[in-house]
Amino acid sequence: MTTTPRPGATAPATAVTASPGQGRAAARTVDAVALLTPPLAFAVPVLLVRAGQEAEGFLFLNLASLLISVLVAFYGHLSWHARPLDGGLLSARTLTGRRTVDLARLTKVGRVEVPGPRLDDRLVLTDAHGVRLIVHLVRGGGDTVDATVRRALLNRPAGAGVVVSHRAAERLGLSADLTREHGRLRPGRRVLEGLIGWLPLLSLLVGVPAMLGLTVLAWILAHGT
Repeated sequence: MTTTPRPGATAPATAVTASPGQGRAAARTVDAVALLTPPLAFAVPVLLVRAGQEAEGFLFLNLASLLISVLVAFYGHLSWHARPLDGGLLSARTLTGRRTVDLARLTKVGRVEVPGPRLDDRLVLTDAHGVRLIVHLVRGGGDTVDATVRRALLNRPAGAGVVVSHRAAERLGLSADLTREHGRLRPGRRVLEGLIGWLPLLSLLVGVPAMLGLTVLAWILAHGT
């Protein structure tokens, strides 16, 4: 399906090949890699060492496996040059190729906030096809991601039950809709605003001991009798 940016977008009207579900396999592959990296980094070196292979150095992959998993999950879905298209689609480029989210069939809307000198604040969109995009800006500037997603959510029928995190609802101005009886939206995870700035430190306090523990456990299992 070849389409062009919908009217109202100021991006050049160059044709874009997009269709609902585009990039689903890539999105699932990213999720699988992110999920399997820690257990494989733990189990494979242990088995190699116990089999008599010189693979002790690979045991130290556990010092970085959780971090690698998080980076894959984030950058694997990170998008750029997002543009709204006819038919309620939002298409963007990712590291694994072009993906297209069906805004009329959104199932989850989340929000990723990475503290720093300049807060990196993005929406995470997942549709019924299993396609996921982490988006920030719409190419061309004729509309914003917030306005596009908000309009799509408000157009969903009653009882749609789209899961929207509290932080995403705050950004989109839809906090009141999470508790309304129409059932168009359902509240998702809640992260207190005061914790956002502490997330890097909290991640270190949790992640570093976990990775050290995995490394020690792998070494014990690899050299145990």
